[in-house]
Amino acid sequence: MKPKTLAALILIVLIPILVSGWLALRVLFDEQELLGHQMRSLVLDRLHTVDGRVQDQFRRLESDFLAAGDKLPMETGLLRAFVRQQPDVRQLFVFGSDGARLFPPEGEPVTEKENRFLERTVHLWPENAARGSRHPGEPGLAAGEGITSALTRPGAGEGPAERRGWYTWFSGVEQNHIFWWQDETGRLIGLELEPMRFLSGLIAALPDTGTGEDALAYRIRLIDSRGAVAYQWGGREPAEGEAALAGIFLSHPLESWKLDYYGAAPSAIGAGGWGLGLFLLAAGAALLGLGRFLYLEHTREVRLAGQRVNFVNQVSHELKTPLTNIRLYAELLEDALPESVEEGGKPRRYSNIIAAESQRLSRLIGNVLTFARQEKGKLALKPKAGRVDDIIKKTLAAFRPSLAARGVQAWLDAGAGARVMVDPDVLEQILNNLFNNTEKYAASGGRLDVQTRQAGEFTTIVVRDHGPGIPKSEAGRVFTPFYRISSRLTDQATGTGIGLGIARQLARLHGGDLTLKDARPGASFEVRLHTPAAGDNS
Repeated sequence: MKPKTLAALILIVLIPILVSGWLALRVLFDEQELLGHQMRSLVLDRLHTVDGRVQDQFRRLESDFLAAGDKLPMETGLLRAFVRQQPDVRQLFVFGSDGARLFPPEGEPVTEKENRFLERTVHLWPENAARGSRHPGEPGLAAGEGITSALTRPGAGEGPAERRGWYTWFSGVEQNHIFWWQDETGRLIGLELEPMRFLSGLIAALPDTGTGEDALAYRIRLIDSRGAVAYQWGGREPAEGEAALAGIFLSHPLESWKLDYYGAAPSAIGAGGWGLGLFLLAAGAALLGLGRFLYLEHTREVRLAGQRVNFVNQVSHELKTPLTNIRLYAELLEDALPESVEEGGKPRRYSNIIAAESQRLSRLIGNVLTFARQEKGKLALKPKAGRVDDIIKKTLAAFRPSLAARGVQAWLDAGAGARVMVDPDVLEQILNNLFNNTEKYAASGGRLDVQTRQAGEFTTIVVRDHGPGIPKSEAGRVFTPFYRISSRLTDQATGTGIGLGIARQLARLHGGDLTLKDARPGASFEVRLHTPAAGDNS
């Protein structure tokens, strides 16, 4: 099999398989993206539901604190008793409507717990505004700023328009929370959460691992402000270094806390993916089977074609010897006829027909043998010193009787008389095919013109007839082997359709080309051959 044919066969099979594979990958990738998007949406919904539970816990605390605050006594001893009785409250403060701190009391002794509370909240008290925050990074009061504006400024609570909210700050590495509100008398009250009690209540409000297959498929971690795992649930154990599939930060006042979801990524091959994969696999197998079938069939056809060529080649060789004898004895017979035999008499006419037909058969066999050698890559040039015009005159002389019988006059405009290196057999076979075409297809023109010219190392031969010509639509196909123009002028003519193709191959073998030129009327063929000087012009 020729490399080009094999490459074309591979591409015929390979390109559809590659396209099918690309489509399969594209569909699976899109399915992966869709499944991933859907799963992330479900996971985010789940995490936001957990965030909602956390917010419910804060709202419950707000409700409890506001209910207790309605009955809050304003005496120091009773306020200390209130703190001891509230498990969710670590400490509290009260400011009067005039901005004076009522609790922890100013100008009076305070307990150790109250003192630690004042230290933790030093940045909130107006008397410390001048020295600002005691701890780097903690917000402090601006000069002249009141406790109410400090708590309600953006980032401290829910905004200045609200009369209650949550205030979060850090004391060292510990995160603290105060719920504050202003009552109808203008007093500002704040309750600090007990951290461990708050965390315990928060965990109690969150889901547990539970049972079932779904619980084993995921793990949700609650990450506190320090980056530590405060709580986790779900039966899946993430691998070391495994990234979370999705995550969100909690809403205020735990905006520095995070929920991370760990779970297996969605598989790209669902039911539709498997179906498509099996279909494309079957299509690929079918294409491979088709490719193998085509390959075997093509190989068989090439083998049979080679056998046919070999057969024709052998038969042609076998015919060549008796045909040579027929031509020889036809010429001897013509020479042996007595001069008394009339030129138009039957004996001489019969001998002329035998000689002409044997010559035509010789040309046909020569074309077949040349075509066989070309198919096997065994065409070779054998240049000799000679004159192109002499070879053309000899070939024309052999054609003149048959051309004359068809009413065609041949004219030669000789301009290639220099001795050059040329393969006479190759040139003669080229001319035989061109002259034979004129004899078969252009006899109606009544004229054959041959013109030769030499320039440098090239010889140009123009063979023109004055027949019906070749349509422009067929000009590019007349050199194709076994192709014949179908028309009423040519359908009755005999021939194999390989003559012009062989003539072009021989011209190219001789370092030139054979081309069809525009001519009106008729057809004009230009033969260009590489003919270097022979070195002896005598």
